[in-house]
Amino acid sequence: MIIRLVISLLVLLPLLAKAQYISRLGRFSVDERKGCAPLTVTITNTNLITAGFCTGGNPCDIDWGDNSAPQQNVFVHTYTQPGTYLLRVLYQNLGVDDIQIIVTPNTPPDFDIFTCGGNQVQVRVTDTNYDAYVINFNDGSPEVQVPKGTLATSNHTYATSGNKTISVRGKDVNADDNCGSNTKAVNALAVLPAPFINELSVSNATTVNLNFTSAPNILYRLEIATNNNTTFQLAQTLYNVSTASLTNLRPDDNYYCFRLGAFDPCSNITVYSNIICSADFNATAQNNQNNLNWTTNTTGISNFSIDRDGQLAGSTASTSFIDNNVVCKTEYCYQITANYANGSRSISLIKCVTAFSTDIPTAINNATAHVSSTGVAITWLQDPAFQLVEYSIFRKSGTGNLQLIGQTTTPQFFDNTYTTADENCYQINYRDVCDNMAALGIEICPIRLTGSLTPENFSSLVWSNYSGWVNGVNQYIVEKYNTQGQLLQSFTVGSGTSSFIDSDLNPNEQIYRYIITANANQPGLGQAISNEIELKKEPKLFYPTAFTPDRQGPVENEIFKVFGQYIARFEMQIFNRWGELLFSSTDIDVGWDGTFRGKDQPEGTYAFVARLTDLSGTSFTRSGSVVLLRKR
Repeated sequence: MIIRLVISLLVLLPLLAKAQYISRLGRFSVDERKGCAPLTVTITNTNLITAGFCTGGNPCDIDWGDNSAPQQNVFVHTYTQPGTYLLRVLYQNLGVDDIQIIVTPNTPPDFDIFTCGGNQVQVRVTDTNYDAYVINFNDGSPEVQVPKGTLATSNHTYATSGNKTISVRGKDVNADDNCGSNTKAVNALAVLPAPFINELSVSNATTVNLNFTSAPNILYRLEIATNNNTTFQLAQTLYNVSTASLTNLRPDDNYYCFRLGAFDPCSNITVYSNIICSADFNATAQNNQNNLNWTTNTTGISNFSIDRDGQLAGSTASTSFIDNNVVCKTEYCYQITANYANGSRSISLIKCVTAFSTDIPTAINNATAHVSSTGVAITWLQDPAFQLVEYSIFRKSGTGNLQLIGQTTTPQFFDNTYTTADENCYQINYRDVCDNMAALGIEICPIRLTGSLTPENFSSLVWSNYSGWVNGVNQYIVEKYNTQGQLLQSFTVGSGTSSFIDSDLNPNEQIYRYIITANANQPGLGQAISNEIELKKEPKLFYPTAFTPDRQGPVENEIFKVFGQYIARFEMQIFNRWGELLFSSTDIDVGWDGTFRGKDQPEGTYAFVARLTDLSGTSFTRSGSVVLLRKR
């Protein structure tokens, strides 16, 4: 310290003496030959070699060299602009003598103030434009001059704490002390406050950013430890900032811990902040879940918050987290925030991962077929746990092979080429958004209904069992309609029944239409509906082979009539053996009484021809013979 002070005094001694500067030929002197603009120069003596010159009777011409007009015997001049000038004095009979004047820019020097404890401050002049610098602590203490360079530093102790001002001006050797000063404020402190790191954030694969609470004029030392929170090394020195960025790190491979020290350059004592650590964070996609894990030093951490796509997804006290609320082929971006008990937080790098699933979708095992005159409509239920991309519908005829016949994105399909005769059956599978394919579902075979008439003119129905519901059929219902589509009757039969005889003979309904519906054991599946068939009752005729029109009874044997079902129009003619027409009627209820023109006809065989139209509009002819008998 003593050696440094001696060197400083030796450097500054030339600055302290008030000098006179002699012209080139030694004929005159000036008080200043260098200084900051504006610089005032006074010619102090013009008769250094001989006397009597530059007087009123023997004037001199003074040229200040700054383009101002030369003047006689004017010995004071102010230079307003920086530059190098040649001051010339023209003596009569002696000629010209001169001296160089240097005017420098009047630039207030830059300097830093570092706050120390014990109301001390340290001034470090960073400017190098001047030979020396004058420091005024503005508390009544003497000004301090320091040389430029590494020795341009001065410590000072104030009597009290609080706001102070410090001024620094520059001065060159052999120059006027007329340069302007730079003034800065500082808060003298009895004790340096500990800094506080508010937030750490990892912005990319090489950079960690810090935000902290700091005070002005305090020199801070940012320290870093790799994969621990004890072996710290100096990373940066910071001054009058509240943020810092460290690059060339590897936060994907390591975690880093930081602390910030308030450094007292007067006593070499450091007051440290809280410790905060980054996290080495990884995100991995697994089947139906994304696994997050991270490594860090957990000292002081209350919990970790997990952010997914900008929204809070959960929190944990451990260093891992499983997100099973994911959809395959969807990218999710995660960020981990360590929340410290002291209020600080550490935010990790964002990691993005695309979810996937290898789960095989549930097969289609409940489908309902509804046959109509234009085809078959199939609807089905799909497990809602799987998100659909597309259904594929396959069909086979009888014992043939399955063939792909269509694709759809809705749980329904209409096959307009369906025919009952082909004995078509169907199966469905689908691909979900995870690109997983369901197995072929249950075989779907529509109800195939056929029918015929029995000899008694009854309707005989036969149908195939419905296939398409995993829990099977609960019951079948036979529905009978008239030609106008009005439901006439319905008959419920068991699930093990596949035939039915309708013995109802309504003389007013010749044509019936039938369908079979099936109800499932499992609720909510709707009704499976068969194809519709139409059965037309035969309009059968009944007539006696003989009758006895002798008025002796019984009454039903007295008249020959033709009886029939479903007759809409009727015409009957009766002929004798020679083909003569004996009787004609268009009323089925009017028969032949065995007479012709009021005369009884003899016993014998007579022919008849009946022309009829049934209720369906079908016309036909029936002929036969009848024997006329009379009692003796």
